[in-house]
Amino acid sequence: MYNPTLRLQPGRLLITCINAESVRGRADNPNDTTLTPRLLFQLPTNGDGSTALPIQQSCRIGKIKGYNVTFDNEVVAMDIGDPNQLVVDNDICLIVQLRDGVIGLIGQGSTSISTLLLSSSAKAVTRSLSVVKPGDTSTNSTVTIQLSFVKAKPGLLKLDLSQFRSIVSDNSEKRIVVSTPGQSVSSSLADRTNLEEGFSFWINAENWFNEVEVKIHDEDSDSDTIIMGEGRVDVLDCLRYDESNKIESDISISWDKTLNMQTSNISIMHCFLAAGFVRLESISVIGAGEVTNPRVCIKSSTTTQKTEAPESTSGTSVVWEDAMFIPVVSESSLIIEFGDLDEVTNNFELLGKCEIDLLPLYKSSRIDATLELSHQNEVGQIIEHGQVSLALEFVFQGQPNVAFPRDQPAVQSHIPRATDDVVIQPPKKRDHGFSDIDISNAFNKIDLDRNGYISAKELRHCLVCMGEHVSEAEIDMMIAMIDLNGDGQVSFRAFKAMVDSPDPAKDDFEYLYLPKRGRGSNDADINSMHNSMKDAFLRYILSHNITKADILCAWDRLRRSALASKSFRLGRDQMFEVMSKLGDHDIVNLLSGDAEDAVDGRELIMCFSSLLDFSTEEKCKLVFDMFDVDGTGYLTIDQIEVILACFHFRKRDSLKKKAQTLLRLVGDTYGRVSKKALAAGTDKFPSLVFPYKN
Repeated sequence: MYNPTLRLQPGRLLITCINAESVRGRADNPNDTTLTPRLLFQLPTNGDGSTALPIQQSCRIGKIKGYNVTFDNEVVAMDIGDPNQLVVDNDICLIVQLRDGVIGLIGQGSTSISTLLLSSSAKAVTRSLSVVKPGDTSTNSTVTIQLSFVKAKPGLLKLDLSQFRSIVSDNSEKRIVVSTPGQSVSSSLADRTNLEEGFSFWINAENWFNEVEVKIHDEDSDSDTIIMGEGRVDVLDCLRYDESNKIESDISISWDKTLNMQTSNISIMHCFLAAGFVRLESISVIGAGEVTNPRVCIKSSTTTQKTEAPESTSGTSVVWEDAMFIPVVSESSLIIEFGDLDEVTNNFELLGKCEIDLLPLYKSSRIDATLELSHQNEVGQIIEHGQVSLALEFVFQGQPNVAFPRDQPAVQSHIPRATDDVVIQPPKKRDHGFSDIDISNAFNKIDLDRNGYISAKELRHCLVCMGEHVSEAEIDMMIAMIDLNGDGQVSFRAFKAMVDSPDPAKDDFEYLYLPKRGRGSNDADINSMHNSMKDAFLRYILSHNITKADILCAWDRLRRSALASKSFRLGRDQMFEVMSKLGDHDIVNLLSGDAEDAVDGRELIMCFSSLLDFSTEEKCKLVFDMFDVDGTGYLTIDQIEVILACFHFRKRDSLKKKAQTLLRLVGDTYGRVSKKALAAGTDKFPSLVFPYKN
């Protein structure tokens, strides 16, 4: 499934073969001009995927002039379906061989293309390579090539084929059929409106590296179909141009020889509308009853995606937390279906469905929504089947100021807002069933002096009246859990947030429910930094195949380095030497900022471990191994702040209050936290220390 957040994306590498210089002949006759030189290109694979063999292509034989060879700017295309299979030693290299038909290899060189694949620009780059024959230091040939990369993106390809009307007489009996793998449309050549409006094709991994086939049919009176002519246009060629702009291209038509047709090239107009993505961050279904194998299907006009088994179930509640990306172009809504999957027959029994309007998402870029699930039974009755809650984000990585839905003039479209400015609003219909009035009434019954705050004394009085006898420490703990500003009392805003999201340790506890005007001026910047930093680490993990074993190996090497240097802080070059797979300069900059020369290697390791499959017990052990260097068995408040900053991807200053809350909950009288206490605290409040489930 296509993931737009990955750094390395599939596409086509285009190599323009320019020339080779100082090419010598055969060893027994260096001046031999009967060479048949050609260029051979290889992309070696790392063997991690299904493709074990390298990707390989070659050009035609070049033209020799003296000791130089020209290749007439021939373009060689290399299709890359999974670039991650080409990553060897954190780089992707193109091997270039200059070969002769008799003597074989004349010389070989290589060049890195990682930057080209990662660049957002489609601009071509020219490279001159020295090609040397292994073991021969006398050769000094050079090869000049030009490289460009066309990224393969999902989207809608529109074709205007109205020019075909003018090339065939008696259009009433002629039909044009246009197809690409899995899709086919046709029209009479007499239908001018249909041809001008164009044929639309959904472009994705199934047809990126294929062609759009155009055939002209002659339908005689006996209903037999005769193919008069046919031609093809490459799909990725249509993705090379600025999206949404109509481009004119020529398509070569091969006609039936008996027709004696003179026209060989026909102009077509095409444009490509790149897709945006609805990212479902989480899905939860509540009140659906007992379901053996619950699944959720997300349907757009072009795709259908189904969840895997849920991450957690509790009674009649089911939760999925793995992100899904739904590509959209012209869609203004999605269909959500909930049902029971028969794993033997793969039959999906529909239990309830709903439709979610995407226009608010396009407008704000991020929303939460809670919708009623229902379905119609055999006798026509509408049966309600619980609620589905969705956390959605809209992602678009194309040209700026593109409005969605696209290609829908009758529907109001919106240019998505930058996600940094978005405030997620809680759903109007809450899972707990309490309205705002219910929450307000409950708050007022506890707020005895009507000052708008619940104090420890008022909370204790309420609990005693309910028959609950609690200690002073327990009361202080309850207040600390939902005290947003540390003043020792609970505001209505914090009380309401607790009802809507009962886990106060979650990062979004404060952010979700604070009005935008009430937040500090830098809160949006903090949240933006948090999201971009976490996403950068996640993309790096996926693109570099970082594993749990890599983290443990990096820690072992860092520990050995620290024993020798008496410090965990490493300069940028040292970081790459000690932890080569993790010490990428761009990643290190996220922790240090460009101005600092050294970074604590432990912080880098913790950031990676927070997003990998370490258990809570393993994370606690790793934390104490790294920070309890004197072996006391305790962590201090300063160490806790550093640890939280790494696991939450936030600046240390913004987590001082969270660190103090952790100390109040699990610390001892000396302001320290033991390994046992940390493990107990993370079990009781999992999001307080380790917010991300693996």
